[in-house]
Parts: sequence; C-alpha cells; structure tokens
Amino acid sequence: MSRSLIAVVSMNDRIHIKQRTHKSPSRTIRAHCHYCVQSRSDSEVENCTGHIVFATGKPCPFYEYRTGNKRTSVKVMRQFCLDCMGGSKEAVKECSTSDCFIHPFRFGKNPARAGKGQSAAQMASLRSKRQAVSKGISGEIERTKSG
Repeated sequence: MSRSLIAVVSMNDRIHIKQRTHKSPSRTIRAHCHYCVQSRSDSEVENCTGHIVFATGKPCPFYEYRTGNKRTSVKVMRQFCLDCMGGSKEAVKECSTSDCFIHPFRFGKNPARAGKGQSAAQMASLRSKRQAVSKGISGEIERTKSG
C-alpha cells in the first residue's frame, strides 16, 4: 500500500498530519461491499445477493469480486463511476465525493501505482525499437526460407 500525507484541521483549529493509505483495488471493493451491506461481517458480504445499485438501477458490478477470489480490474471501478454519474466523463472528472471508497479509482487507474513504470516517451521509444527488431527478424526469416 502506498501512503501520502494529508492535513486535517480539527475542531479546535489545530492541524494534524495523517497518513492516507491507498488500498488495493480488491480491498477497496471489499470495503465498498461492507459499506453496502452495512455490516463489518464477512459472512454478510459473502451472502450478498448482488441486488440493484440504487444510483444506477443496475445489478452490482462488484458482485463477482466481493469475496476477493477474482482479480479486480480498476476498469470495473471506472465503469461504476461512469454509471453513477450518468455516463458523463466530465462529471466523473469533477466528482467531489471524497467519502466514496471508489473515488480514488474513478479514472480507471490505481493511485498506488502512480509514478511507477515507464514514461510515455520511454514507451514510445521502446515500441519503435521493438518494431524495428521484429521487422528485421521477419526479413531474415523470409531470406532464409527463399535461400
């Protein structure tokens, strides 16, 4: 889990620094399920029937992921946010509901992985090199077949 610092102002106007912990996608969905069934009991989540989501009028998109036995895609969370906001990408982008468990995943990206991996320029360079190599290899194969 990655951590970031957040400042919280208390009732007596003192600033407290807390750590915000980003949960994994599967833990986030699990937390959402506990919230939805209004119980901390795992058996309540496991016995969930996948009822209709009030905001969307559709069956719960997290039903098959609720037990944590299936790998969770953050794209499912993105779709949930789109359904919640009536299909508007702009509304998802401007969503200010910070108490929603799914909120950090609304762009279809895992916030715990921010800054990891290659930059766009590095990836473009790698792709062009791979294409050049694959074209060179295929040219060699064609030459050996004909020769």
